Amino acid sequence: MSKANNKLTDTKVKAVKTSGKYFDGDGLFVEVTKSGSKLWRLKYRIAGAEKLLAIGGYPSVTLAQARQTKDNAKAQIAKGIDPSLTKKSAKAKLALETAQTVKACAEAWMRHNVPKWSEGTQKAVMSSFERDVFPSLGNRAISSLKPQDIIKTAKAVEARGATDQSGRLLQRLKAFTRWATVNQLIEFNPSGDLKPDEILKKHIVKNRPALQSNQLHDFMMRLNNYRGSTVVASCLRFLTLTALRPSEATGVQWTDVDFDNATLIISASRMKMRKEHRVPLSKQALQAIEEMRPINGHRKYVFASISKPTTTLSENTLNLGLQRMGFEATSHGMRATFSTITNESLNFRREVIEHALAHQERNKVVAAYNRSDYFEERKKLMQWWANYLDAKARQDFESGALATN
Repeated sequence: MSKANNKLTDTKVKAVKTSGKYFDGDGLFVEVTKSGSKLWRLKYRIAGAEKLLAIGGYPSVTLAQARQTKDNAKAQIAKGIDPSLTKKSAKAKLALETAQTVKACAEAWMRHNVPKWSEGTQKAVMSSFERDVFPSLGNRAISSLKPQDIIKTAKAVEARGATDQSGRLLQRLKAFTRWATVNQLIEFNPSGDLKPDEILKKHIVKNRPALQSNQLHDFMMRLNNYRGSTVVASCLRFLTLTALRPSEATGVQWTDVDFDNATLIISASRMKMRKEHRVPLSKQALQAIEEMRPINGHRKYVFASISKPTTTLSENTLNLGLQRMGFEATSHGMRATFSTITNESLNFRREVIEHALAHQERNKVVAAYNRSDYFEERKKLMQWWANYLDAKARQDFESGALATN
């Protein structure tokens, strides 16, 4: 190796055409290939072995840049560090970070939680990340996340007035980054020390607006005369008759319905409590389903969206339907209406009503020993409720006068 350095000039490197190696000194040279490419190389020795470091191609890597890379490599060699191994490690790290984007890791986290989450929860989490996380952070390497990124994302949701959604998103981000830390995708959890009350404004929880008993006559009359979508009207009627959660009602498939036994069976994967829910169907609830046969009988979902037949109606669509009818109540709030009226009737035991709402027994000891779902009693409850609603529409309801069959 020649002891003279800086033999090359930009003019010479640019002008040379003949294939071969042209040395600058101290192990640095440019190799001109037969095809005309000019590649910078550094010949060096470490631990008694001769090695070659690929620096890059000219003119993307200038002569000055090649010399700087050579000097940096020599400094590493002096410390016993092999620059080729360092470069390979950096490449591997870059490839790993490219593969481990926030979006890719978040999707892996969601797949991990599928056995624990209901179908509704899965859709809600994915929707919130697609709307509020992926656009700004999705293509970032997860290892680059900082606490400020988490805070900025949550506060952006709060800024548009969605205070409840901002709190839920922050909790989801915390759960996601905790999982990523445990699974060694990141070294430190960027949201580990973040507390919602130190970041977001205090959110006052409001119960979902529900219809009162004295509003049911108007509600049933307007529902019976609804001039909007037939699918929306039938789904609202079915949801009201069954006291299901909106996602449970909109997601009903034809295969879920046992028409012979007037029973709806919702799989555990779609239930909030991850437990199969058998729903006795009143005559009126079965009728609401049958109304959909000419429209959606050939589709997967009973209440399939008209605009997107392969998907279900959304909870927001049902809420808009209620608003169109002139009510401030939400579709989820109909469950509260059912609970209030059936409990106040004193015709049915509290535990029967709670099972109709698919509420889980909070006392774990009681839950462990009481395996009954009160199905036969719930049959009477749901038919009573359906008859009550019909009577409200006719305004001829008299306490205790309703049949349960």
